[in-house]
Amino acid sequence: MDYDESKEKDIEIIRKDFPVTKKKIYMNCGSFAPMPLYTIKAITDFLVRCSEEGPDSTSVQEYITALMKELRTNLSQLINCEPEEIIFTQSTTEGLNHVASGIDWKKSDIIIARGGLHEHYANYFPWLNISKKHGVKLEEIKIDNNGFFDLDKIDKIAKNKNTKLITLSHVLYNNGAIMPVEEVGEIAKKHNTLFSIDAAQSVGSINVDVKKIGCDFLAFPGFKWICGPPGIGIFYCNKESSGLLTPKYIGGESAIITQEKVLVYVDSPQKFQTGFRNYVGIAGLLSSLKYLQRLGINNIRKMNMNVANEIIEKLKMIRGISISGPEDEKLRTSIVSFIIDSVSPKITVSNLEERGIIVAERDIVGGGKKKAVRASPHFFNTSNEASTFIQNVKIIQNMLG
Repeated sequence: MDYDESKEKDIEIIRKDFPVTKKKIYMNCGSFAPMPLYTIKAITDFLVRCSEEGPDSTSVQEYITALMKELRTNLSQLINCEPEEIIFTQSTTEGLNHVASGIDWKKSDIIIARGGLHEHYANYFPWLNISKKHGVKLEEIKIDNNGFFDLDKIDKIAKNKNTKLITLSHVLYNNGAIMPVEEVGEIAKKHNTLFSIDAAQSVGSINVDVKKIGCDFLAFPGFKWICGPPGIGIFYCNKESSGLLTPKYIGGESAIITQEKVLVYVDSPQKFQTGFRNYVGIAGLLSSLKYLQRLGINNIRKMNMNVANEIIEKLKMIRGISISGPEDEKLRTSIVSFIIDSVSPKITVSNLEERGIIVAERDIVGGGKKKAVRASPHFFNTSNEASTFIQNVKIIQNMLG
């Protein structure tokens, strides 16, 4: 499948690759995206090949090695890094924990975390755990109603020579706001501070360039915006920073043993790969990634925002609905969060699903226990689906409000 933006019918070709579009309006890719048929076939082909040739046969092992090499190459092109800086994990959370558990922390160290408790828990719990375990000071940067923060505040704290690491999400999971990661990267570089990013909501949705950002570490899953299978994630570890991390686990593939029985870690990425990987997931993720790369991230961004902007504009016209997130589309992705004043998000989400529309309930930025309805459309969604979504929101508001 090659995407041609000059052909209006191409969206229908794309939608045929996603069977869910025949039955439902699926706008929940910020949680878990559907896989294209190409990926399902790639997974099936992998399993059949293992079954027919033997999973530990030379031919299959060579095939697996080739798959991993190709996936590392494609991922390195996607985020602009070196193939050896790509480490396979099972999730974003695992990647971030590689950093949290791998650094040699001292009690005097400082971690700067955007929003603190208002970060996704995957990018908050590891740092909170380290602060409790090692006595490290966790500086939680205050945020505004859209999740943005004062860069000068980060700069001021980072001046302290004890500041070890700055961490934040690239894109906020609850309202799609795009954080100023390049500016934070400049601050980190200026103060010789490590910089770690949760990119779960950005990779596959917008362009991500780790060299422009200047981060040391970045983690993301395969099953969200890349439309890959579950159980496979990616951890980018800058080769110049990999020596600062001691892996939590060790195995036959990640280290060697000397005659004196001294264990020595091998070079990254292998030092983080302790044993068998999710090879089925690797085969599937490679297929999904190729699919996205044929479409092009810029095309995907454009298609996503067309649908998201239509949803936002129509929501603005409905009395009793408030929208969360920045108005400037340059500062947000296709994630759209809103509240119907008279109907709880939980009831709204449940009623929409009964009507064949899949969205999610998520926290409001800085809102404590308050929740919002979150729609996260991707490139296979359409303007017609946006209109149907809005019509059903109105029906639910009139029926239950």
